[in-house]
Amino acid sequence: MPSPTSFLKDELKQNGIANDAPELIQYETVLTELSYALSPVIHEGKLQPYGFVVIGDRSVPGIKRICDHRTISLEDSRRVADGCNGFSLFKHGHYSGVILLEQAADNELQLVQLQQDFRAVICTTDSNGVTKVFCDTGVLIHQFRSWQRKPSVTVALQNVCRCVPQANPDILRDLLEFCFHDLSSRKIGATLVWCLAEPTAEEMENMQPSFVPAQIEARVGDGRSVALLRHLLTYTDGAAILDPEARTVGIGAQLKYSDQSKRLIEARAGTRHTSAQRFSYDYAKVVVFVVSSDGPVTVFSDGMSVTDLQTYFTDRATVENSEDIAADVEESPCSTVLRCPSCQKRLQIQEGDVIETKVESEDLFCPVCGVLVHSTRCSNLDVFVVKELEGCFNPFMKVVGGRW
Repeated sequence: MPSPTSFLKDELKQNGIANDAPELIQYETVLTELSYALSPVIHEGKLQPYGFVVIGDRSVPGIKRICDHRTISLEDSRRVADGCNGFSLFKHGHYSGVILLEQAADNELQLVQLQQDFRAVICTTDSNGVTKVFCDTGVLIHQFRSWQRKPSVTVALQNVCRCVPQANPDILRDLLEFCFHDLSSRKIGATLVWCLAEPTAEEMENMQPSFVPAQIEARVGDGRSVALLRHLLTYTDGAAILDPEARTVGIGAQLKYSDQSKRLIEARAGTRHTSAQRFSYDYAKVVVFVVSSDGPVTVFSDGMSVTDLQTYFTDRATVENSEDIAADVEESPCSTVLRCPSCQKRLQIQEGDVIETKVESEDLFCPVCGVLVHSTRCSNLDVFVVKELEGCFNPFMKVVGGRW
């Protein structure tokens, strides 16, 4: 007769969870612990939170600096490990005591960062019975007997960097994680305008922020001050204006856009997204992040929707379809750069072929204004806008032969 964990193992395989976090099914002890986390203890009508960490073959050099290790029984560890201050520890499939953090990880963003520090799989169940698995590919969420996936921001980071080569990737990652794992997880709708170059006095006046925190620092990436920014975004209408270092220089800004951007860019479903997209077209020095109150995150640059981040349900069909797509498409170095005759944005086209498929002529349209810009007989992988900033030094470009 199949064991109780065998059904869970099949469920993880069918939903693709096993591909994202193979450590969960590699050892029976870890699978048993996940089963325990999915069925939390109820005490006086309250669900008891729990958390555990699974460390595999990869070394974790920083783990001793941010936590203490105690050798206690698994039964006692399950009472102590709340998935915030303490976690049961499993090494190579064997229980190895409890770790107590020097600083609590009490929200999704902090747990994402903790997973990156540990280079491990972290599983938590909160007092509402929601189980989250943090791994390299993102966050896997179990609620109401179904699995959801929040992808890692890495792909979104790459999408933005190819359109905005001037962006500092470290600051950009901080912004994406703040939007997706902090604001989005709390259902806080917000707009953040990241200025790649210092906004001029005239630009600040046009945006008309209702509050300028001159004596108060609220910077994305700073664990303490970012809480203040979250508070301001929650209880203030309008956008937050950030300088190149992601420090807040204005709150409650109104994103006014030109008649030209209104003519070129069609209105989207929400006014927040429409104003953000049109504003990004008018102001080349900015990248705009929009967080919907229902969760999805959209990034705009030069009037283009550059990337999206959202939580989606996992099922067997989704996994199989994603694998098929990955197997059928092969990238090609073929690339074309041109300027849209309508909106005048600089476009880059990446082309590739579908294996063993007859390729017919395809038309490509500008992702900003929708005008036909290119036709080709090979399959087109993508077309996107490349940001142009006059006088904006890019410290991340490689030096080749003494030249940038």
